[in-house]
Amino acid sequence: MPPESAHPETLSPDPATAHADYAFRQRFRVPANWAFRWCIDFRADDSRLSDGHASRKVVALAPHTLALDDEFEQDGGRRIRKVKLVQLYPSQKYWVSTHIVGPNHYSQFRYRIVPDGARASYLVFEGRDVVWDGRPLSAAANRERTRRLRTEDSRTWKRFAASMEKDFSGR
Repeated sequence: MPPESAHPETLSPDPATAHADYAFRQRFRVPANWAFRWCIDFRADDSRLSDGHASRKVVALAPHTLALDDEFEQDGGRRIRKVKLVQLYPSQKYWVSTHIVGPNHYSQFRYRIVPDGARASYLVFEGRDVVWDGRPLSAAANRERTRRLRTEDSRTWKRFAASMEKDFSGR
């Protein structure tokens, strides 16, 4: 059997080197049902909506359960692979994405679409990002990393909101 370090996806007795718990809301000028369907319409070309060059495989595992197998280029040309298990809860307009492969395995992100009247809605995002590589971060460095992740993810969802609203107005 290979050593445990050869399989970072296995349980490890070592604590994470960094972690970030953060949340934000993003308003959409589209009805909640429409926003939810748009958000969970996972496709191979989803990277066109974000900043990175990525490839994605979407694998249906069971009703309301799928895997997203993403590979993208990081600074310096290094390729990173992340596999996420996604559980959908349509009646609640809610989904959970748990990283099961990659540098952030065991990280989990929760998304809920909430109506804001008949013609608008908002996303409630809650993330718990866990890192296993590198030296442990100091408390101050971990707080800065948390702030940066919240800012980056919030910006991404602002872009998603603009794209969603454009798609809605063009229907």
